[in-house]
Amino acid sequence: MKCIVVDDDPVQREAIKSCIAKVSDLELVGVYPNAIEARIALQKREVDLIFLDVEMPEMSGIEFLASFKEVPQVIMVTAKKHYAFEAFEYDVTDYISKPIDMDRFSSAVQRARYYEENLKKPDVDNSLFIKSDGVLVKLGVDDISYVEALGDYIKVVTEEKRYIVHSTMKAFVAKLPENFLRVHKSHIINLNRIEKLEENTVFLAGQEIPVSRNNKKILIDRISENG
Repeated sequence: MKCIVVDDDPVQREAIKSCIAKVSDLELVGVYPNAIEARIALQKREVDLIFLDVEMPEMSGIEFLASFKEVPQVIMVTAKKHYAFEAFEYDVTDYISKPIDMDRFSSAVQRARYYEENLKKPDVDNSLFIKSDGVLVKLGVDDISYVEALGDYIKVVTEEKRYIVHSTMKAFVAKLPENFLRVHKSHIINLNRIEKLEENTVFLAGQEIPVSRNNKKILIDRISENG
């Protein structure tokens, strides 16, 4: 996996680089002292994994995540544990506290590797399996109206039923086709099931789903494309 490091502390940058060097399938392709430089770099090169600090001048790690519609996998590396909940709202793959423990670092990379290798798009039969209440359930992808984040879980909503699944949004969205769009950090919707759009709210499956300001134009463009 191609990775970059984003941290304003030179000592911490070196510590992360040292850990990366000990993992054979990580290829370090960039090191940046701030999020602005990293953001520019991501427009020019493909990256699979970002090791990202939170507290940085000019643009924080959280602001960096919020500035993207889609972002590569992110492992947060910070001394401030209270940022963990907010970070996971942006679907970071994992969260490591400073000073870095190599075993914990390896565990985080293993999780990223799992996502990279195993979370693919749906099979040609356009269905997927979810585990809800300890039972594997096969769902037609087109039957899904929307998906909502619930901390370490997600709620998968169809016209007939709601399923609570132990998963992150990042893991689940990797399984969905192009007619699904993330309109808010907590919601992914099926564009084919939209009933109407008013201001910053989209209506589907009898529910009102919030649309973030950054995603509204994208949503309107996608609706227009679909005719």
